[in-house]
Amino acid sequence: MTPVRVAAVGVGGWGRVLADAARQGTGLAIVACTSRSADNRAAFAKAHGCRALSSFEAVLADPDVDGVLITTPHSLHAEQVVAAARAGKHVFVDKPFTLTVADAQRATEACHRARVVLAVGHQRRRQPASRALKRLLDEGAMGRTAQIEGNFSANIGFALTPDMWRTVRGETPGGPMTNLGIHHVDTYRYFLGPIARVTAFVRRVALTGVEIDDATSILFEFASGSLGYLGTSWVHANRTAVITVHGTEAQAWSEADGTRLFLARRGQSERTAVPLTAVDPVVDELAEFARCVRDGTTPEVGGEEATANIAVLEAIVESSQTGRAVRVDGAGQEAPRP
Repeated sequence: MTPVRVAAVGVGGWGRVLADAARQGTGLAIVACTSRSADNRAAFAKAHGCRALSSFEAVLADPDVDGVLITTPHSLHAEQVVAAARAGKHVFVDKPFTLTVADAQRATEACHRARVVLAVGHQRRRQPASRALKRLLDEGAMGRTAQIEGNFSANIGFALTPDMWRTVRGETPGGPMTNLGIHHVDTYRYFLGPIARVTAFVRRVALTGVEIDDATSILFEFASGSLGYLGTSWVHANRTAVITVHGTEAQAWSEADGTRLFLARRGQSERTAVPLTAVDPVVDELAEFARCVRDGTTPEVGGEEATANIAVLEAIVESSQTGRAVRVDGAGQEAPRP
């Protein structure tokens, strides 16, 4: 099978993770790379046996490149996706897709017009615990979902310095919600469907020397009537990645970065482990991207699904600024009191 030839656009930490995963039988071949730093792209090219190109424009002009893996600063995503589509390149772009719904819609439409595949990196819904929990929900084993709650946080906040692009407030609206919490928003929507409105609080609790906030707490109301909570932070003592679903017939706990799932049915005093099949979610999403390019099919998280996540992000940012509940409908109106 002829591999899909891709260029890494951005060769930082996550760009390297994607490149390593691409080697794991995904059907992708890294043939080129580019970044703002000549030294970084040269080191990446040596490590992955690909060509170092001097600019994004050079990548788009290269006839040997079928698609791009974009892991650049968030504010660049929309323009880079549009430019890639116009050049006929298929696009895999890391989350968050964009920073505004308008940009997300523009980038999605550009890919539709160019008939190129657009995939967005929301791999956490592919974790073994997430897939198993989704099956339980779809089968009705959980009953009616009353609440979902979770936390996705990192312990790297004190290593952040002002010269890092992630510490620029314009790149991280909503604080850690933009980098971290957006993943749980995608998983929540995967489990329970559309989010109708949000109330959010964003604060700087512990960080100094950088301008970004470090803790975000959000309440959700789903269109289905279920309720939810999400906490996300840069300054936890340890990395935190958990989701709990409380249903009328069962409760489930996804722990250890989605590698363990526990279930307690109604009347059970102890929770029990659910057997899971191990999978690498990043390898899985890249393999899907390659299949979609070959077959002309649509990825699980394409432009429309990712745009819905950005609509939630926009509402979270507005709520944190106004202190009001905000509808997730693009209208930016204060939600009426029940």
